[in-house]
Amino acid sequence: MKRILPILLLLSVFVAPLRAAEDKSVEVNYVDLASVLAGDGEYARAEAALAHVDPATQADDDSVDWIKYHTVRGIVALNQEQLPLAVDAFDAAIAAGQADPLIHLYRAQAFYGLERFEDVLSALSAAGDSVKALSSTWIMRAQAQWMLKHHQDALDTLTEAGRRFPENSQFERRQVFYLIELGLNAEAAEVGQHYLSRSEGKVEDYVAIGTALRRTRAYDAALGFLEKARLMFPGNGMVARALAQAWAEKGNPLAAAEILAQQAELEPVLFPEAAELMRRAGNLSRALTLNARIADSGKKMKQRVGLLLAMRRYEEVASLESALSRARLLDDESLRYALAYAFYQSGKFDDAERNLTALKQPELFRKATELRRLMQDCANSRWTCS
Repeated sequence: MKRILPILLLLSVFVAPLRAAEDKSVEVNYVDLASVLAGDGEYARAEAALAHVDPATQADDDSVDWIKYHTVRGIVALNQEQLPLAVDAFDAAIAAGQADPLIHLYRAQAFYGLERFEDVLSALSAAGDSVKALSSTWIMRAQAQWMLKHHQDALDTLTEAGRRFPENSQFERRQVFYLIELGLNAEAAEVGQHYLSRSEGKVEDYVAIGTALRRTRAYDAALGFLEKARLMFPGNGMVARALAQAWAEKGNPLAAAEILAQQAELEPVLFPEAAELMRRAGNLSRALTLNARIADSGKKMKQRVGLLLAMRRYEEVASLESALSRARLLDDESLRYALAYAFYQSGKFDDAERNLTALKQPELFRKATELRRLMQDCANSRWTCS
């Protein structure tokens, strides 16, 4: 469960360590001991201490502080992510007389982890004004409303939270992503710019907002954020990748290729992707130049075959057979077919057939049959293949 609030021991149920825990002659109060252990973050030991108390005796045993017992049991369960148990324990604490409104905050956390968002809102309402000073409860409320598709309520909650906590920019940040999800990209861009102007303007924020806009196909807005990020954080690989992807999806693979080619000078692992984008842009010569910079020989050779075929340099592809075999790349049937096709185009039908016989994949087998037909036609009428 993603923690919405730090599990601080806000309720007045935790006391100073008991002398009884040290003095073996004094009977141990296991509820108080569990309270102390939980306060120290020792949740497993607190659970073990609580196991000494039998809840079935609640009606008859007045020596146990049952309000504290159930409250501590709930907090321990919450921190151990035993969420249904936590809900039951907090409800039992209320039934036993727990009147501190912060008990409902703990219930809200448990409900949130269980994705019971209606119950989250009910619990926060039951907590009343006591939790309104905690900024994290506003995030929890807004997210619960959002998950229930009460979109305007969620936006209103974040707006109100922003007024109450003007130094906290996270409310505005969340608004940006809500607006993007609603398709209100112009509004999202405006709020996003304001958020970035008043926050630290971290590179992660620029990329996150730009990427979210890209996913909704708001390419111009996305590029606005990402191009600005590239100026602010030159050489940042995360920005370069996000910006290249935005340009590629917008239909400009050349711009994407240029960005990655430049970034590849810092991160050579990007040369294959830069070469592929350059190929998609139709600049095969540049793609081949970038391909030559790839460090992984197998990856380089496989991509090179495709580029040479696209350039109709069939003799060069055919000449790679020995190198492909040494690199054990001919186990890849798509490469084997490419090699056969290059031999066919070079007029070396026997070499083409030798590679075609190794094909087993249904689609490639079908293509091999068609290529054999073409070779047979050529054999019968040589002039048709000149």
